[in-house]
Amino acid sequence: MNARFQPPPKSLTPRDYQFLVLVTLAFLALCAALVFANLSLKGGGNFYAHWVGARAFLFEKIDPYGAETPAHVQQLIGAPSDSEPYILVTPFQVIPFYYPLSFLPDPKLARALFTLLLELALFALAVLSLLLTGWQAPRIFAILFVLFTVFNFYTFQAISEASPVLILALLYVGILFAYRAELDELAGALAALAFSSWEVGALFLLLVFWRAHHEKRKGVFSGFFMLSFILFFISFLSYPNWLIPFLRANANNLRADFGFNIRAILLDFFPAQGNALGWILTLGLILALGYEWNAARSGEFRRFYWTACLSLAAAPLLGFRTEMENLAVLVIPLALIFAIIHDRWQKFKDSLTLLLMSALFLIPWLFYFFRLPQDLLFLFLPFFTFIGLYWIRWWAIRPPRIFSDFANPK
Repeated sequence: MNARFQPPPKSLTPRDYQFLVLVTLAFLALCAALVFANLSLKGGGNFYAHWVGARAFLFEKIDPYGAETPAHVQQLIGAPSDSEPYILVTPFQVIPFYYPLSFLPDPKLARALFTLLLELALFALAVLSLLLTGWQAPRIFAILFVLFTVFNFYTFQAISEASPVLILALLYVGILFAYRAELDELAGALAALAFSSWEVGALFLLLVFWRAHHEKRKGVFSGFFMLSFILFFISFLSYPNWLIPFLRANANNLRADFGFNIRAILLDFFPAQGNALGWILTLGLILALGYEWNAARSGEFRRFYWTACLSLAAAPLLGFRTEMENLAVLVIPLALIFAIIHDRWQKFKDSLTLLLMSALFLIPWLFYFFRLPQDLLFLFLPFFTFIGLYWIRWWAIRPPRIFSDFANPK
């Protein structure tokens, strides 16, 4: 009966339409300004490897995993021949996503447009990472976190290299949102899209499948395998023999030995004990992750969420060779750390949160400007994030405590 007497939905007024038009024009103007600014960016070898590979395959019928791709990329960015090789190591089912930009003959314009997409993804990553925590953050801290995310050293590196890691991080957040909302097929489909750059997200994705298997949430696997089958079918239909060149390119990339590796870093710092320390650290992390994964198989989402963040933080410390820009994914666990700290330590929550956020922002930039060893710059963020996650562990995973409980402690 009550439904019959509900007032009709309010229609938009002319002023509302004017506001929407102004917002749209402002957004388009901002995008145009960002594209113009992106044209002046240096580097971008990560994007150019995909762009060159896609154009080589589409227009010249050349194997995108061949030696021509890294040689062309080094010419585009003006890098010496002994610099990072920029070998294309992305599975072929991902390459078609670069086809639209590969039709642009101007590499700088293509890179500028792709970088715009990354910048929009970075803003969405900051907002969604905050929403995922459930933190009722004061507006000033929400704005500060977004600014921290956009301008910190590691995300700047991802933008500078035009690395798709920011899109991967956005997919990881989407997987967590979908899993929490029990949209299992969507979580599986997003995992299929994120099934690359294994040195960044392999642990995270394995944990998702581990939990889904234990909870018998078959929708996660059906969503993953259905989309994966479609993508692989299209890739093998268009290039049936891509698997062997892809594996060969990955082997060549491993032999090139560019990037950061925790055991190699420890060997540089401690030539006598570095190898042993590296293996001790790796085994210790494996044991810690094994315990946390076993505990996160079931129970409330908050424990799974915390363990997923821990997996992202541990990946750079396990010995996988990775790049500096890949650390941008740690925005996801940092949001959780700031949320718990602000809600738990009531007496000095604002000052402590601001202090930590400022330190995390300033220290890497100081390392960079004072030309301190790159290895220290690489280790700083994952070690801080890993320690920070264990610092907040009790409050992050203990039911029935939730963030709103901390706001009114007894």
